Amino acid sequence: MDRAARPVTQPRRTQDRALSSTFITNMAIAGLGAITGVLCARLLRPAGEGELAAIETWPLLLGTLAMLGLDSALVYFTSRQPERAKQLTSTAVVIGLLSSLALGAVAWFVLPFVLRAQPPQVVSAARVFLLIGGIYAIVGIPHGSLRGANSFTAWNLYRIAPIFAWLCILLASWLLGHTNAIPLSRWYLAGSLACGLPILAIVNRKLQGPLKPDTRYAPKMLRFGVPLALTSLPQTINLRLDQVLIIAFLPARLLGLYVVAVSWSGAVAPLLSAVGYVLYPNVSAERDTDRRGQLLGSALQGGLLAAVVTSVPFMLLAPFGLPLVFGSSFAPSIPSALVLVPAGAVLAWSGIAEAGLQGLGRPTMVLIAELAAAAVTLATLPVLLHICGIFGAAVASLLGYSTVAVFTVLAISHLTHQKVRSLVIPTWPVTRSLVVRSVSLLPGRHRSPGRHRSPSRHSLRGVG
Repeated sequence: MDRAARPVTQPRRTQDRALSSTFITNMAIAGLGAITGVLCARLLRPAGEGELAAIETWPLLLGTLAMLGLDSALVYFTSRQPERAKQLTSTAVVIGLLSSLALGAVAWFVLPFVLRAQPPQVVSAARVFLLIGGIYAIVGIPHGSLRGANSFTAWNLYRIAPIFAWLCILLASWLLGHTNAIPLSRWYLAGSLACGLPILAIVNRKLQGPLKPDTRYAPKMLRFGVPLALTSLPQTINLRLDQVLIIAFLPARLLGLYVVAVSWSGAVAPLLSAVGYVLYPNVSAERDTDRRGQLLGSALQGGLLAAVVTSVPFMLLAPFGLPLVFGSSFAPSIPSALVLVPAGAVLAWSGIAEAGLQGLGRPTMVLIAELAAAAVTLATLPVLLHICGIFGAAVASLLGYSTVAVFTVLAISHLTHQKVRSLVIPTWPVTRSLVVRSVSLLPGRHRSPGRHRSPSRHSLRGVG
């Protein structure tokens, strides 16, 4: 299909199917993540949980950075140039592999310094876990092109497969009595690669154009992707600096308690991230400025409603639900969880706004928003962590996430000429539409006789 013949946006029915399948997948991932999080916590206890976090934190950050934002760049360019999707994808994979090799070589020598508070065997395991960068390049980057091509079923399959593999690994470890963080981290690497390789065949079948890489596409993809890759640095300050500082200066037990509080706060993510995932390629494909503003306004209003409805119950349930689910030894996580639940809601909602900015072709705006939030986090986190411990880290996270939300909404308002209140305050049409769509997701609810339903920060411990 050439660009002239391609519709600027997907039909409403197609968007609804994509949103439904993505939401259902997110819920399945959340469910699997909850199971794996609880199983992992009970297998490893707070100290082992902290060791696993220490092994994965830096390699996951560096692996994401090494992708140079090319997975997100593929969403943008594939949605606008579907006839060149294969070449764009293969070019991005080659660049990502070279980048991951270079950054991994440097990280090998840096890890002993940044993990100096951890035992030598944990440092060695973290070095092995640097292989995640190559896995991201080979099987992670191509999945962005599936979303750009609106192949959400295949894209969702890629997302859920490693989580299911991780569940199988944990169950096998439990049955065999192997409850050590180091071998678990290595089995995760093998499971991620084994699940990702078959997806490459789907990518090859779904996309159009020749497969041979073309370096002519590299500059424009890097111009789009590098700001998003750089965004991962301040974003990591906002999302992971709390855990990095806890790893460096506090016992592994406190890190384990904080990790569980973070896991409890992820309740809002499945629904709101589904909105952002579907919104991005549709905004990218849309050429009309007014229509873009309407798409973003509806998504942000509906997202705010969903964030409130989802987060309030989890705040109310935390005092007795968290120790019941994770075990009584994690009861000290409750105060941090009570702050991190609304913080997670703000973070998930701002993710919709960031997806909108990427769809508008303004990845630099996302970088600026994350830099502003990083400045707030850097100014508040060390002080609050010193005074209040892990509870102070939770408060600093809330402040940083709120900064991202405010900046991105103001940027969208400026770019689309929409008033801030029309982006934030839910209107009755949006509320009614959200209720109708939510009901349509229930089992057995179909809008038409011929329509079929879809089947029912990655962490090793819980929700991806």
